[in-house]
Amino acid sequence: MKVSNETKVGLIAAFAITVLILGFNFLKGESLFSKNNTYYAVYDKVDGLFRSNPVVFHGVSVGTVTSVEMDYASRQVIVSVQVPKELEIPRNTTLKITNNDLLGSKAIEIMIPHDTLALPVLAATGDTLISKKDAGMAQALTSVLSPLSESINNVLGNVDAAISDVSLNSTLQDLSEALASFKTTAVKMNSLLDGKDVQVASILGNIEGMTKDLKASTPKINEIVSSLDETTKEIAALDLKSLTTELNATIAELRNTLSSIQAGKGTLGKMATDDALWNQLNKTTHDLDSLLNDIIMYPRRYTGITEKQRKKGDLQKEVKEGIDLPDGK
Repeated sequence: MKVSNETKVGLIAAFAITVLILGFNFLKGESLFSKNNTYYAVYDKVDGLFRSNPVVFHGVSVGTVTSVEMDYASRQVIVSVQVPKELEIPRNTTLKITNNDLLGSKAIEIMIPHDTLALPVLAATGDTLISKKDAGMAQALTSVLSPLSESINNVLGNVDAAISDVSLNSTLQDLSEALASFKTTAVKMNSLLDGKDVQVASILGNIEGMTKDLKASTPKINEIVSSLDETTKEIAALDLKSLTTELNATIAELRNTLSSIQAGKGTLGKMATDDALWNQLNKTTHDLDSLLNDIIMYPRRYTGITEKQRKKGDLQKEVKEGIDLPDGK
């Protein structure tokens, strides 16, 4: 039996239409072969819920939203969903519109009450279930941020009240005076150290050596820092005003010490003010350095056992330096 071309074209067109319909339903999320139950829920508003949005149960997508239609008489939205018949749903189940992701897309969550009896009355296909709706993303953020904003305002109000307190203003004034005293002391210290660059360089060299030693003692320093942390917490509880008073007393003692140094009292004062003492110390150091250099250059002059050996050392110095040494030198 020969099949005409028209029949072939008709069969191919029917097959294509069938595939198109099945594919379209598949893309909408509708199951092609499994049997489904359809349930309904009524909402005042759905806030962006659309057809083909997922229906989830325990976080797993088990179905889809098949329609979202407006009932113009009641001004409510009727939503229908499809889920597999294998998922048995009691009549007191709630269909809750939830936020599916951070972008605000929606889904319907199936919520079965925990107090459902062992043999609950199951909902039949076509039943209308309880409806519920989560707050939107904006409302959820507002509910979280509003208490936080109120708490921040309370904290800022307390800080403002503390700053305006009279005792704190007085304490800050005392601290400002103490800092001014520190500045005056620093100026006096600069004038005292002027011209003492060599001594300062030596002190800095010693400090650098101490720093290297401290680097090698890091574990012990960590223990000390831990102890200091506890001590700092105790210091934080001290009265700032009394601490400022003690600080002023310490500054006064430092002023007296600097005045004594500038007046030439004590060893440090004499070294800082008496140029003759400083020059004598420099001369002694220079003579000692010359003697050590001479011993290194002409050791026979000092280590020779016989006088002849010592004279050879003197002769060596006379020839090398072009001088005449007196006898016995």
